[in-house]
Amino acid sequence: MRDGIGKRAASALFLCGVLVMLAVSSAIVSSAMYILSFPGQASGITKEQVTKHMKKESFKQADIYYTSKEKSLLPLTKETLEYAVSINQIMIGYSNQKPIDIIFFPNEKQMEAYSGLLDVVGFYSEREQLIGLLPEEKKKLLEGDEVAVYLYQRLLIHEYSHHAFHQKLKELETDPDEFPLWFHEGLSEWIANYELLIDPITFSVVPFDRLQTDRDWQEARAEYDTDVYLQSFYMIDELTDKYGKDIISEMIKETAKKGDFEKGFKSATKESLDQFEKDFKKKFEKNSAALDSIYPMPLLLVKSLLTHSAIPPCVGVICPWAGANEFRSCSISCASS
Repeated sequence: MRDGIGKRAASALFLCGVLVMLAVSSAIVSSAMYILSFPGQASGITKEQVTKHMKKESFKQADIYYTSKEKSLLPLTKETLEYAVSINQIMIGYSNQKPIDIIFFPNEKQMEAYSGLLDVVGFYSEREQLIGLLPEEKKKLLEGDEVAVYLYQRLLIHEYSHHAFHQKLKELETDPDEFPLWFHEGLSEWIANYELLIDPITFSVVPFDRLQTDRDWQEARAEYDTDVYLQSFYMIDELTDKYGKDIISEMIKETAKKGDFEKGFKSATKESLDQFEKDFKKKFEKNSAALDSIYPMPLLLVKSLLTHSAIPPCVGVICPWAGANEFRSCSISCASS
């Protein structure tokens, strides 16, 4: 099974106390997209073919394959990987650090040929224990642009979190398919954005049973205006707000014991999944009604990006899920540490 994180675009200037106009072009691709697919959809290109002319650098549990173009990204990659390992130890209790390969793909065509996934900038292959990366805005990333750095760190942490979650389930002898897709994606997004405060946002809640499998996921993306990835993040965020971050480990353990996600959910939270869905929908519909009269657009309040990043301690407002060719007015202000 492979997970891919889709192309994003966010052109914003992180300056304290200024008004920022954010433009998202359909040519660059507007919103996030994650895809789960089975190996075998690709053209047959092998890892050896992809990495034949690449250099390899080993860092703790990871072998990183890169070219001279990505060499300057290695320090940031190592630093981000260390953070990803640490945060997953805390959040899901995975600490064995099974070896994994990280490959910087040279272009979109080769990544698609290898993974079988379209329009993605990253993927995780459980079968091959491999993370594939095709960083967005590579030129800006190499220049240290703060938005590009954030997107890259988020990408790597997201994909590593999929790896850590799968390995934790192996330790518990639990099938990953016992967990709905919204939990897989929501958990990875929540961990990748752990240092962020996202509020407020309005959306129409997609029924939970429409977010179970990859097929459900793709159909929901086509039928609903809602960003299902963002909703999944909020579902995990709501659980941790209500029960504390330890609820994640409890739900994983209880689902492993019961062999059923709904039973594991109820055992860990003492409420049914159906009730949680009703409360979740009621809360966001209520919030939507209140916010629609106040905010003309969704806002992303950047509390801090990553404690180890070079981004200053400011509270920013950006709108990375703005639609194609839309412009969003965003303000940024400094906050005390």
